Amino acid sequence: MRNLRLQVLLWTVVVGTAACTEQPVSAGYTIDGEIAGVSGKIYLSVFEGKQPRVIDSTEVINGAFRFTGDVSTPIYAAVETCDGAILRFFLENRPIRITGSAAAPQDIRVAGSTNDSLYRIFCQQYDSLGNLSNAPEVQVSSSQMADSLRQVQFRWAENFVRQNAGSVVAAYVLFRHLSYEMGAEELRQALAVLDPSVRSSVYGTLLEAMSEALTRTAVGQPYVDISLPDTTGTDCPLSQFVGEGRYVLLDFWASWCPPCRAEIPQWVEVYDRFHKDGFEIYAVSLDKERDAWVRFLRSSKMGWKQVSRLEFWNTPEAGMYGVRSIPSNVLIGPDGIIQARNIKPVELSRMLEGLYLIENSKHSDQVAGSNN
Repeated sequence: MRNLRLQVLLWTVVVGTAACTEQPVSAGYTIDGEIAGVSGKIYLSVFEGKQPRVIDSTEVINGAFRFTGDVSTPIYAAVETCDGAILRFFLENRPIRITGSAAAPQDIRVAGSTNDSLYRIFCQQYDSLGNLSNAPEVQVSSSQMADSLRQVQFRWAENFVRQNAGSVVAAYVLFRHLSYEMGAEELRQALAVLDPSVRSSVYGTLLEAMSEALTRTAVGQPYVDISLPDTTGTDCPLSQFVGEGRYVLLDFWASWCPPCRAEIPQWVEVYDRFHKDGFEIYAVSLDKERDAWVRFLRSSKMGWKQVSRLEFWNTPEAGMYGVRSIPSNVLIGPDGIIQARNIKPVELSRMLEGLYLIENSKHSDQVAGSNN
């Protein structure tokens, strides 16, 4: 344990890497690759959000392949086959060389991309901090120690962003590793650190949109109405459930999400207890396969409204509410004002107990008054 504490102390002091700014680039990129064990058609995809988009394809000839093109700014990319990604790396307008074996993807080397080198440095150090929190001595000590280590990891990543504000890698780190734990104001402050050219990158633009969505849907703001298809394919608006006497939990989840499934029994208890008083749940699933979604619904005891576009992370309504990870929720009051975000079942149960106690008391007073 003493050695572990020493490591944590060192991480809290040595939190940076060499600052990096975007270097001059060539007119376009050329990717020359040799990956043993790969044959047939191969694809080049880019991540303009959480999901990849194919931008090119080619045939592997004698174990070698080549991609050429142009990107406006460096972007996270992947080399893929029909079976999935072989390698993920930062693509930029430079000659890039990729070598290795599909049997050992962790050892595939990428040469020529300065942004990829920087991101690999980040990942090595960030993952090392994450591994500390999973160390056996931490697991048997206390959750407080594990939480402290996660905070060290988060603050280290924040410092990386500040030190590398001139690199698109910083915007990607902010988007991929930090944004899901940030509120609107914290996100705005982090964005303000980035160079203007980095803020205009695809990840800077996504973060700006997320910050605006979180501001529009913050506690105290009116809810934003949405409408998605239910299991019968019929569009069902959220506004159908919001109204006098009803508290509505707008819940973003998916059947493929273990933390979401783990919470369901608790939500069932809350729903069964307070539904008679007017409590509703409007559940937006980020599922992508209808059969898996409907099959899970049939096996569960969720009696509330279920809707989904079956578009995974491309569900626009999730973006409208600044949802970056799931489970995520928003509690809407009878007046349409947002009361809470990401509230836990136990917390909501206590909250509703007090709220409906007040509501029922008011109703009783009104009835008594009308009888006098």
